[in-house]
Amino acid sequence: MGTYTRWLLWYLLAVAVVWALGFEGVYYHPTPFYGIVRPRFDLTRWPWHGLALGVFLAGFILWYRRVRQADWFEGEWPAKAVRLFVAGLVVFAVVFPAALATVREGPSGIPAPFERHDKEYIGDIGKGLSIRGLFQDYLKMHPHLSMHSKVHPPGPVALLWVFSLVTFSQGAWPLSIATILFGATAVIPLYLWVKDLAGARVALTACSLYVVTPTIVLFTATSADILFMPFTVTTLFLFWRALHRKSAAYAVAAGVTYALTSLLSFSLLGIGAFFGFVGLWRLGEKGCRRAVFQTAALMLAAFVATHLAVRWWSGFDVVACFQASKAQFDTDQANLDLITPRFPGWSWKFLNPLCWLYFAGIPVSVLFLRRLVKPEAATRTLFVIFALTLVVLDLLYLARGEGERSAMYIIPFLVVPAAHMIDRIGHETRSIVPLAATVCFLAAQCWFTEMMLYTYW
Repeated sequence: MGTYTRWLLWYLLAVAVVWALGFEGVYYHPTPFYGIVRPRFDLTRWPWHGLALGVFLAGFILWYRRVRQADWFEGEWPAKAVRLFVAGLVVFAVVFPAALATVREGPSGIPAPFERHDKEYIGDIGKGLSIRGLFQDYLKMHPHLSMHSKVHPPGPVALLWVFSLVTFSQGAWPLSIATILFGATAVIPLYLWVKDLAGARVALTACSLYVVTPTIVLFTATSADILFMPFTVTTLFLFWRALHRKSAAYAVAAGVTYALTSLLSFSLLGIGAFFGFVGLWRLGEKGCRRAVFQTAALMLAAFVATHLAVRWWSGFDVVACFQASKAQFDTDQANLDLITPRFPGWSWKFLNPLCWLYFAGIPVSVLFLRRLVKPEAATRTLFVIFALTLVVLDLLYLARGEGERSAMYIIPFLVVPAAHMIDRIGHETRSIVPLAATVCFLAAQCWFTEMMLYTYW
C-alpha cells in the first residue's frame, strides 16, 4: 500500500506541474485528462457514496472468503469453482460501476450519457430505417450524425440498435443497462485468454484486477465504448488459440471478430500490432512456423471476407467511411485549436500514456513496470511484446487526451503483466494479502477519481 501511495502522490505532483505549464487550455483540466477537476463533497450525496462503498465491501468480502477457503497457491480449482468465481466477477463488473456512477448525480448518473442525443450513438438509432439501411446510407447521413458517430463506423449504433430491439425500447435506461451487462462479459474471454498465456491462477488474478481498474469501472456505466471490450478481448483470445493450438477454426473466428472490431472503432485495428509481434516471435521457433502462416492467412482471409460480406449486404464502403471519419476528426481538432492553441499532436505521444497509466490504476501501472524491469525468463519475451504493442497503440492513437475512455482497449496489455507480477509476489510470500491490498487500492482510486473529477463521456 505504501508503494502505491507514494507513486500516486508523485504522479499527481507531475500532473499538477504539467497542468501549470499550460499544456491543455481548452477544458481547463489537468493534462492529459479530459476529466475536469470538480470535487463533490455535498453531504446529500453521501448515501450514494455509501452505496458504492457497500457494494465494493460486499463483493470484496465474498471474493476474499472464496480465495481464503481455496488453495490459491497450490493445485487447481475444480472447473465448477472457476466458473462460479468468474461469474461472480462478471456480476461485480455490473454492480460496482453502476453503484459508483450514482456518486455525483444519484441514479440519474447511470443513463445520463445516453440522454445526450446530439453527442452519443443513441441519437442515431433509427436513421436509415433499418440496420441494413444504416450501413447503406451511413456516408450520406454522415454530416447529420451525432458527434461520436461521425468519427466511428456504424458498428456502435448498430449494436445499440440491436439492444433496443431486445429491450423493446430506445430509452436511455434500458440501453444503459444493456450496455453495462454486455460490457461486463469481457471478463469471460479475458479469463480464457490469460489462462492460455500464464495459467488459471494468473487468469483469475487478472480478472480480479480488471474489474476494479479505473478505466473499466468509471466508464462501464457512463460510456458506450465499453461495448468494444468483449470484442477486443475475444479477438485476442481466439488469435492465441488459433496460433498455439494450430486451429484453423479459431483462426477464422479471430479474423471475423477482428473485422467486427474494425466496424466498431477504427482505433481497434491497432491491436493487430500484437498479432504481428507474436507472429514474428513464433517464426523463430521451428515447430510454430506453419501455424504462424496458417493463422495469418486464415485471419486475413476471414477479415477481408467479413468486410466483403458487409459490402455485399449493404453496400457499405469501409474505406470511404474511414476517410470521412478521419476528416471529421481533423476538423474537430482544428476547431479546438481555434478556441485555444494547444501543443502539437506529436507531444501527446508522450502525454497520452500519462493518462493511460493513471486510469489503468496506479497499482496496475507500478506492477506492469516492475514486471518489465524484473522479468522472468518464461514470460520475458511475451511481456516485452505487450510493451511494444502499447508503444504502437500510442503512436497510432490520434486524440490529444481523451485516453480515459476511448483508449480502454490498452487495459489488457497492462493488466496481464501486472497480474503475473502480483501473483509471483503472493507466491513468494505465500500470502494473498498483496493481491487483496492491490484490489482495495484500485477500488479506492476509482472512488477518489469519481469524487474529484467530472469525466467526459
